[in-house]
Amino acid sequence: MNNQALQKVLIIGAGHNDIGREGQHDAAVTQIGAAIRKLGIAVVLVDNNAYSVAAENNFADKVYIEPLTVAALSKIIETEQPDGLIPSLGGIQGVNLIQGLIRNNVLKNNQVRLLQWDQETIDMIVNPALMSNRLKALGEPVIASQVVASEPEAFAVVRKVGFPVIVKSVAPRIEASRQLCEDEDDLERALTMGFKVSATKQCIVEQSIVGYKELEFVGVRDQKDTALLISGMENFDPVGIHSADSIIFAPTQTITDQEYQQFRTATLKIMRNLRIVGSCHVQFALDPTTQNYYVIKVTPYFDRTMALAARATGYPLARVVANLLVGISLAEVKLPSNYRKQTALIEPVLDHIVCRIPVWPFNVLKKVSHQLDTVMESTGSVIGIGRSTEEALLKGLRSTDESRYHVIANRPQNYSEGELIQRLIHPQAGRMLVLLEALNRGYQIDELAELTKIDAFYFYKLSHIIEIEKALRERPFDVHALGRAKYFGFTDEDAADAWHSDVTKVHQFALENEIQATFKEVEPTAGEFTEQTNTYYSTYEFDNESQQQTGRRVVVIGTGANRIGTNHGNDYLVSQLLFYLKKADYEPILINANPNSVAMTPRLASKRYVEPKQYSDILNILAIEKPLLIFTTYHDYRLGQQLSQDGYQVIQINNDLPREQIKTNDSPAVEVITDGQDVTIFGISEIIAGNNLRTNVRGSIEVFPIRDKVENQAIKALNQEIKKRVLAFGVPGLYTVRLTIVDGQLQLATIEPMSIAMMALISKASGSSVTRLLLHIKLGEALRKVMYDYPDVNRLETVYVQANTFPYNQLQIYDENEVTGEPGHATGTVIAHGKTLRDALTELNAGNEDTDF
Repeated sequence: MNNQALQKVLIIGAGHNDIGREGQHDAAVTQIGAAIRKLGIAVVLVDNNAYSVAAENNFADKVYIEPLTVAALSKIIETEQPDGLIPSLGGIQGVNLIQGLIRNNVLKNNQVRLLQWDQETIDMIVNPALMSNRLKALGEPVIASQVVASEPEAFAVVRKVGFPVIVKSVAPRIEASRQLCEDEDDLERALTMGFKVSATKQCIVEQSIVGYKELEFVGVRDQKDTALLISGMENFDPVGIHSADSIIFAPTQTITDQEYQQFRTATLKIMRNLRIVGSCHVQFALDPTTQNYYVIKVTPYFDRTMALAARATGYPLARVVANLLVGISLAEVKLPSNYRKQTALIEPVLDHIVCRIPVWPFNVLKKVSHQLDTVMESTGSVIGIGRSTEEALLKGLRSTDESRYHVIANRPQNYSEGELIQRLIHPQAGRMLVLLEALNRGYQIDELAELTKIDAFYFYKLSHIIEIEKALRERPFDVHALGRAKYFGFTDEDAADAWHSDVTKVHQFALENEIQATFKEVEPTAGEFTEQTNTYYSTYEFDNESQQQTGRRVVVIGTGANRIGTNHGNDYLVSQLLFYLKKADYEPILINANPNSVAMTPRLASKRYVEPKQYSDILNILAIEKPLLIFTTYHDYRLGQQLSQDGYQVIQINNDLPREQIKTNDSPAVEVITDGQDVTIFGISEIIAGNNLRTNVRGSIEVFPIRDKVENQAIKALNQEIKKRVLAFGVPGLYTVRLTIVDGQLQLATIEPMSIAMMALISKASGSSVTRLLLHIKLGEALRKVMYDYPDVNRLETVYVQANTFPYNQLQIYDENEVTGEPGHATGTVIAHGKTLRDALTELNAGNEDTDF
């Protein structure tokens, strides 16, 4: 097949964000959709994620905001008649939907070609037992396993292989569905959950290989069978801890070249045998004693590890895959001029180390178990990049925004010896402090490696960090001690703490002694060829590769790690800011360390710095770029204030969550925009109780616009008072004016910044970005100039609704005091529409009958 045969392709989005389903899918859609359109092929996108960036800004020719169901997709296919369907961008949910389309003959009847894979591959992805059989036939070692449909069948398997075992669902609806079982009680719980989330009501029981070393490899292959490896990665933690909850390093740190080549060969062999076109992620388990290995998972759809591979190497993975899936070979891929012609054909080589660190929900959800096992609990991740393992690790820990990691070692933990040993054997989230404590107490590296099953190499690195910090503490304002500490990842803040001084004094001492950060480019050839990815990281060496960006420079400080609550919305906001800053002829420069962030998409920012959001790290970047403006969002309010005090012009955008969780049916609000001189009303929204959707819905539902004539007339009478109150607020921006009913009359209650969720809802409803308007009034433009071409929302004939989704079931939280449905617990948002409110709610529920609203 060649791309000339394709006129139109369909992309199924991943739906709402969730644990295991961050921004990596939407980021892939934005890049692949844009690349395919440049090839002259029309793109149709279907998604119901309110925070989808790909669903705005012309990343697709046509966007359907519709339920992600076989029925809805069938109608769209019949209407649009696409030539091809891209299956790899919607996660496991997308794979399940495509299997349904195939079984219903929708693709066959409409002559739609499945790109990248064949039907057999789809079946193997959905049913791991089929994949296991195929791998066995290939001669690749797999773990002993069996499909079961009942508890008695599962217990029969356990009698053969013994505990521990792993239970995972067949055709799961969620990503994090593997559970480790040590005894019969664990097995019963795992089977109950596993059958519940399985589309076929089946589970696989497999022999456990807990304690093995886990490795992950990402490759690409074209239709001519040319294949190459993009990245090899190594888990810090052993098998038994979900890979998303483990620290991960790229490139691999502890395996031999012979072992590396063995895994490379196996990855490419699997891709070729499965006839996968595009990218593929293969996970392996290595027995550190015998050097035997198992293939534990094959993932040919975009996931967080592919996103990490792209960020770590600088290889333009999404753009290359876009070409491959429409029939272009690796040798024929044409990349932008900033890449060498042969880049698509070159296996990346790294002259830096990347460390990914998971981030947890425990600061918000107190009832979640901190125990690390095969069930994913992390809500996101960040990366640190450096020239050494130590530097990458410390920068990664710093990027989590956890203040306790600003000074890493020599901070005593109040554990008894028994508690410490239990925490070493049974790991919990944030275990780095436990490992450092054990080293500080004199535990030997060999015994720690045996207790934890973590390679001794990493304990030597942690010991080195402790040694460096000890020298730093013992030698205040010593040039050599500070220079060495900074080279290995310590900061001005760390030195200030060690020397009982202040950050400004330490920073000035470093500058006076020429201890300055330099920046290196993240590119795929380790400096062998000239590549301009415009993505940089800091270190402390002599050559600086980052030159000041030309043009009107604006620094945008990104979201950092995805956390429950608002970070997906915040990433949407930052992505939109970058897009419209470019449209306004600014040169946006992004600072962010989130590998799954949509904002990290190359075309959004002119330049990217993969750095922590700590004050001293930001100053290093500002010293080079000298921006006209700095944009921060509400997460970084204090940082913005600090930079303002330093004399930088900072624009802080503080739209975040609604101030309170409102669940009543009588909470109308007026959505407005002001430039400080004038006010324009978008329309009326309302928050209604979740039980309008179905019983047991904990959260509320936002509705826009409200069509009730009586209510509209009553609010219209308050327009002048509303405008007066908003202008009295005194700051240009987007606002929600909440109303209340007193003695049967509507009255103004509160004015608050419009939530990002409402911004997204109005943008999707109107088909035009609210963030664009916010940006321009923040830049000082008059409202009449900003609003001149904005659609009249009052003329909309459609009602839009959206509801938050929650992680309670996935994290197994059942405490009624914790399961409240407040916005701060949300992981994502689903949007729907209809001619009436009832129609919109029906569409919202379609395909989401089991969604945790």
